[in-house]
Amino acid sequence: MKQQGFALVAAIVLVVVLAGLAAFSASILSGQSSNQQLERMMRDAELAAQAGLEWGGYRVMRGPAPVCAASTPLLLPPGTSLRPFNVVVTCNGVPNADGTVGVYQVAATASFGIESSPDYVERRKAAVFSR
Repeated sequence: MKQQGFALVAAIVLVVVLAGLAAFSASILSGQSSNQQLERMMRDAELAAQAGLEWGGYRVMRGPAPVCAASTPLLLPPGTSLRPFNVVVTCNGVPNADGTVGVYQVAATASFGIESSPDYVERRKAAVFSR
């Protein structure tokens, strides 16, 4: 009895196995890429919140009278890498015993995306400033 087509069956099995390995490695690389992108967004959110906190502190500490609004949106300049973030800076004055305000609580929240989505990123920073 002649055996014909054995090489064809082996080639088909080899192609199927190699295609499976290629699909598996592509899915792993895709997962790593999305994790790296999410980590980058979290780092950028941290930086955006820090920028908002520094901006709020500057507004409280500069000049003879502090500017302390209850909730002020921070508009980042065009061309910055933090541009896609929504940064909200809040400031609350804490009155002293004599009724004057000398201590200010400043908080900055940077967010990106829709809250219910898996790609949503939010970071919050807070500090106390005294004049």
